[in-house]
Amino acid sequence: MPALMNFFRSQQAQHAFAEVRAGDLLRVLKGRGLEVTAETRERIESCKDMDVLGTWLDRAATASRSEELFADA
Repeated sequence: MPALMNFFRSQQAQHAFAEVRAGDLLRVLKGRGLEVTAETRERIESCKDMDVLGTWLDRAATASRSEELFADA
């Protein structure tokens, strides 16, 4: 069990989780009909900070433009 827990804490696993969260974020934006520019997509996909991605995902629920995700970033 400790080896499994170490994997989930590893940088490799955290990057994989971030990729999934970024994909979810892009899916929410698309589902809401918001335009996602290449620059916005790159910024989202290159982010590996789960807290930042979580904040952006929360904002995606109410944003009127995808650029609003980065309001204070």
